[in-house]
Amino acid sequence: MATYRTSRNIEASIIEYIQSQLTLGGWSNISVVKSFQRVYEIPLDTFTKSGALCVRIENTSNLPAEIGDTATRIQPLVFIDVFAVNDGQRLDLKDFLVSILKAGLPYTEYVVNGNTITSRTPNGRIRITKIDDKPVLFTKDKSALAVYDRYRHLLTLIVSLGRVEA
Repeated sequence: MATYRTSRNIEASIIEYIQSQLTLGGWSNISVVKSFQRVYEIPLDTFTKSGALCVRIENTSNLPAEIGDTATRIQPLVFIDVFAVNDGQRLDLKDFLVSILKAGLPYTEYVVNGNTITSRTPNGRIRITKIDDKPVLFTKDKSALAVYDRYRHLLTLIVSLGRVEA
């Protein structure tokens, strides 16, 4: 059995939260994954009925908690890529995501055995300190792009657990 570290716990917490909120919000069959490769592995006939979201942590700033100490406050940069099936869904989905994320969400610590989560322990909140959103604009005409990439949007979040890491 393995215990996820902070970054993977944040990623998994965001994925589970978005999945539950999509269901509560009436969105159906939208895949929420943690790598681009998994988006492109969704069968095209399934993707074109629903779209997908990709949640990933990129850079993490480790800010000193106080001068002369090695403890830090982490500020992960989280990307949420929206892979929509049309421009309307792209706009509606990104607005929905901003509305559910801006108040923060529960932080959960996970223990896994292989690919199976064996336990979940709530341990605080993920605070969203900044959200930027922008469409992903390619230089090609949309009809020349892969179906998965035609209606893309990117949400960039700076998050905090509001605590010091030793």
